[in-house]
Amino acid sequence: MINPMLTNEYENEILNLIDNRDEFTRSDLQGIVTVLVNKIMNEGFKVISNQKRTE
Repeated sequence: MINPMLTNEYENEILNLIDNRDEFTRSDLQGIVTVLVNKIMNEGFKVISNQKRTE
């Protein structure tokens, strides 16, 4: 399991987006979600890379 401290930032961003979804158009939401997914994937690649180096 990944350390919750690593996921907390993204969880908060997603929950904030859900709480404020009425302030955005569907297109805006798609762009924001795309950025979040890319950030999460980049962080995941870093974690995997670091794990491989320490094995």
